[in-house]
Amino acid sequence: MVSLTELYNIKESTFSEVGKDRDPARGNKGKSSERDHYLDHGEPDPITGKITSTVVYLPSYKRMVADLKAEVQDMEKLSEENPNDIVLHNLLVDLDKLYNTFRTHVNNKHKND
Repeated sequence: MVSLTELYNIKESTFSEVGKDRDPARGNKGKSSERDHYLDHGEPDPITGKITSTVVYLPSYKRMVADLKAEVQDMEKLSEENPNDIVLHNLLVDLDKLYNTFRTHVNNKHKND
């Protein structure tokens, strides 16, 4: 019997490899396993009885820090690709300062939030 990995000529990944190359700048900004939303159930429709729900997202310091880090990483790549763009470089410096200040504030004041 032929295995699927041989058939499709792919390398089987181990659990240690899964997620090691995760990078917020590559599209998974601020994702976490924490419950960061809830459903707000509306009133049932009088004719059909259908209940509509709205997803309400909760603000999260941890997710916001991750999002800012991802934006800094994206800006660094743009700045590296455009070394002659001084405005882009200055924005990167300002964004990096903002990220560091916000991360420090969250770590000092909102560790458990």
